[in-house]
Amino acid sequence: MSLRLVRCPYCARRFNVSGVEPGTRLRCGGCTAILTVPSTGRSVAAPRRLTRARLLQIGAGSAAGLIAAVVLWLALRPAPAAPAPLAIVDPGTPRPPAPPVEGPGEPTPGFIDDPVARATQSIYWEFPGSQFIFNLHTKPYLIALERSDRFIAKELVEEYGRRMETIHLAFRREMGDALALPPVNDTLLKVVILNSRESFDRYCEKRDKRRMAPAIKGLYEYRERRILTYYDLSAPYEVLLHEGTHQLVHYYTLRETEGRKIPTSYWFQEGLGTYFEGFRRGMDGEIVLDPGSNSQRLPTLKQILLQQDRREFIPLTMLVGMTVDEFWDWFERGMMNEPADVTRKAQLYYAESWAFAHFLRQAGGNHRKVFDAYFRREIAGTGSKAVFEELVRSELGLDLPQLEDQFVKYIQGLR
Repeated sequence: MSLRLVRCPYCARRFNVSGVEPGTRLRCGGCTAILTVPSTGRSVAAPRRLTRARLLQIGAGSAAGLIAAVVLWLALRPAPAAPAPLAIVDPGTPRPPAPPVEGPGEPTPGFIDDPVARATQSIYWEFPGSQFIFNLHTKPYLIALERSDRFIAKELVEEYGRRMETIHLAFRREMGDALALPPVNDTLLKVVILNSRESFDRYCEKRDKRRMAPAIKGLYEYRERRILTYYDLSAPYEVLLHEGTHQLVHYYTLRETEGRKIPTSYWFQEGLGTYFEGFRRGMDGEIVLDPGSNSQRLPTLKQILLQQDRREFIPLTMLVGMTVDEFWDWFERGMMNEPADVTRKAQLYYAESWAFAHFLRQAGGNHRKVFDAYFRREIAGTGSKAVFEELVRSELGLDLPQLEDQFVKYIQGLR
């Protein structure tokens, strides 16, 4: 039998279809498109126009391609009864095909939906021309690393998996168990690591029509529900720890509020994020998360407390009353007029939010009860300045100015 090769019109990979009847539907092992074997002499059939809607109809397959010395083909067959075990997916390690879909979130009747395949394919749609390796065995995360010749992708994506496991375990230990939060077992927490600052800047320019400030090395995208950052030797470890905390809090907020948009408290969101930035290296060189230890924030805060009139200190009545949206509205307006002053003030907001979370978590007595109770209110969408003040009165017998006095003395005693 003579060798008969056809080319995928989407990714240009070639496959051996010798002996396969014309009209048979196959799945491309490179881009996972559903193709039809043509009659002799014709290319594999493709739609005349490749639109995003058409891509969604092609199938939410795994983005991992087949790189091999021989050409392979996979006949379309019913979806497996259960998803394949999660693993690191790398070109050369094919994953079972995912079912075709009719549109976003609409699996074809008779097939089992595969959220992993949908997520990996959507990343390729969003970043055309890029190649990714996926770490799928660090539950509940799906980690996508953009390839580069500057690093060994398989080793690095495993390291990112260990980092995300660190933050997840620490969050469960500090918050999840104490607050009886259910485990994350009904969704994928996505993490996308681009291969350079240049790639990160291109993405931000496309998304926001502008680059992020150099100090911003990663972000949590609430709409996409994912962490997005980039690989760089100078990119600090705490970026993933900080944004990973935002991701987990957002997951529980969505769960409690059934996806409703709600106002969120700035001090709580950023205080918790910065609280989990703290880490140290163990004797064996491994990262050990040490919530509350944050040497970068403390000196800034101590400096402003040494001012005679504490003119830069943000009173608690202002700090606990600001929402996340109000903070960013203020920040963006200020950056257009007085960027240096606004940047300085923003650093103080972050530092005080970290210190306030540290104070409530570590000061002893009923302070942690106040924090835990407010955590429940926050993810339920009922947090506010008034609610916080009531918790302080009921648990500590204090008003906000009295609590502020305790807070300042606590900061001054930190080393």
